[in-house]
Amino acid sequence: MIKFRRISQIEKLYPFVDATIDKDALNGDFGSVTTGKFAPKADAKQAIMQVEVGDDMGMPEYKIPAGSHVRVVDFEKLEGQEIEVYGAQLPATFAKGNKLKSDATGKLITGASQAPYFEVTEIIGNKIGLVAKVVTKQG
Repeated sequence: MIKFRRISQIEKLYPFVDATIDKDALNGDFGSVTTGKFAPKADAKQAIMQVEVGDDMGMPEYKIPAGSHVRVVDFEKLEGQEIEVYGAQLPATFAKGNKLKSDATGKLITGASQAPYFEVTEIIGNKIGLVAKVVTKQG
């Protein structure tokens, strides 16, 4: 699951793209939208950021069935800002300062050497989540 760090990040900006999915997905999966369809992708600059409801709300895995309409966040519109990441998309191990990128399954992995990446700036709780700075452009 992905959350904005501050409500001010969406006060004057709508960083979302509308899409549908052809295969089951998890909230927070990283990927890209092509011709209105979202698919997991390595080195992604977008991710599913669905509003969670029901019994599975807030769980590490929030499943979204194939054929669903999804709200996808475009990280290029959040360049330099911080986001929070929890649950199934987190790598097995991570530390402050790690640069994370998405793999072909839409999950985060460590070892990014160039943009786009998400730089871990803070660990939340006992590694239940992280705060990351969004970097989509080479600097």
